[in-house]
Amino acid sequence: MKIIDNLFESKTINDLSESVDEHVKNNLLFDDQIKVTKSIIDCHGLALSRSKYFPYSQNCWNIFCLKVKKHVVDYCMEYDVDPFNVIPYSCWSERSVYSPGDNTVMDDPDYAYDYDGQVKKTFIRSVYKLKGSLGVKVGEECIQLKQNSLLVYNGTENKSSNIYPRKDGEDNLIFDWYINDPFDVPDWILPLT
Repeated sequence: MKIIDNLFESKTINDLSESVDEHVKNNLLFDDQIKVTKSIIDCHGLALSRSKYFPYSQNCWNIFCLKVKKHVVDYCMEYDVDPFNVIPYSCWSERSVYSPGDNTVMDDPDYAYDYDGQVKKTFIRSVYKLKGSLGVKVGEECIQLKQNSLLVYNGTENKSSNIYPRKDGEDNLIFDWYINDPFDVPDWILPLT
């Protein structure tokens, strides 16, 4: 696992926050104990925009993709993975909502994988803490994340769940990647940083 603190400067954080607000409002997948958006960025482009390919019309997502990719590649290189084999898969948002009960709520622990079953590769999960201060449970370990921090780990080997308070407004951006080995032509690429 790798944790990176103080990932972005305030303008990028504010721009990401505004864009995520729009996605929670207009691109919501479901809303129960947490709000989960459909993909914000994937091989189809930047949702809620006409941007189908990098660079996207909202610069905050360009900055986000490249900075997260840099840290995911750095993590993968520790395991001798070729940087050209690190492929983006999908990025979405999860947001806490008020609900009565215990102090925290977690999504169901799960591995990172292609839910459609087409990509059968090793997945790397990155979780960016956009707003708030709670973390992620990876395996049996609870990782505290400060606001503006990124956690990168092997999502194929480690079940995980995000931890949220039972109050409105804490945001995580989850960005899954895969190791393209053996090589298949990817649907989505981002430049190396």
